[in-house]
Amino acid sequence: LVTGVQTCALPICGQSYRFLISSRDIQHGFSLVSTPRSVNYEVLPGYVTSVVLTPEQLGDFPVVCNEYCGLGHHLMLGRISVTN
Repeated sequence: LVTGVQTCALPICGQSYRFLISSRDIQHGFSLVSTPRSVNYEVLPGYVTSVVLTPEQLGDFPVVCNEYCGLGHHLMLGRISVTN
């Protein structure tokens, strides 16, 4: 996750999208909330975590780090915006 609110726009088109997530320093928890199928992944230093999403519902969905990881934890926010 990056600091600050970052938005990723994805269309509903029956296609899946793969995200590769890594951490340089400590363990993080990747959570995509408010979806029919919530997504929660651990992100460990030195490893690449693969997340596959298939947008099925329109809307804006928050992405957060759900594991306290230090002083900048509250800044690790994002958003996935699913559009037509």
